[in-house]
Amino acid sequence: MLSPFATAAGLAYGGGMGRSILTGAVIAGWIALAAAQAADEPRRVIFTARTAEGEVWANVGLTGQRLDQSYVPMVVAVANRGGQAAVVDRDTIRLIGPDGLRYPMPTLRELRRNYRRMSLDSRSVSGAGIPWEVWRRDGKLVDSNFFPELASSRRAIAIDEVTLAPGFAMVDLLYFAKPPGLGPRTPFVLEVSPIGWETPIRLGIILE
Repeated sequence: MLSPFATAAGLAYGGGMGRSILTGAVIAGWIALAAAQAADEPRRVIFTARTAEGEVWANVGLTGQRLDQSYVPMVVAVANRGGQAAVVDRDTIRLIGPDGLRYPMPTLRELRRNYRRMSLDSRSVSGAGIPWEVWRRDGKLVDSNFFPELASSRRAIAIDEVTLAPGFAMVDLLYFAKPPGLGPRTPFVLEVSPIGWETPIRLGIILE
């Protein structure tokens, strides 16, 4: 059963690139998990994972359309289920590619300089019906704007450090440097480790 965030998404989205090599056995386990998660749902667009501290979902409908680019977009939601505040910033969300390396979000300047589809992506996401106002009405969605698009109706000012009180969440269209080898049916991992959580959430993903 999908989480409330996943259901909502179903109605709906570096500066230098720091990388770190993880233990091969650990990576192999995550990649195997990603493949297993998708094996029984070949057209899956929304992926979700939850711990006692938080919940993460990713809508990869747009991601699979940008595999020919150097950066890939992904709609990501992070909910804080723990008992204390959690801080999400540009360094706390990244992809772990098929090669076992971590690929962070680029800076806003880097993306604007090297990627020309932000406006198109923003229109695609808006047209998909992501329920910004639904969550704002409930008072549980904190503003984030990691990659503001200048022509958007949303603010053009970046908000790339978000404090989530217990029970609060964020949802945003994020970008990542594309890991080498990323393609259809190639498992990879979205890693989310807000400041304040003891352990990260690692969400196995596989694209069509």
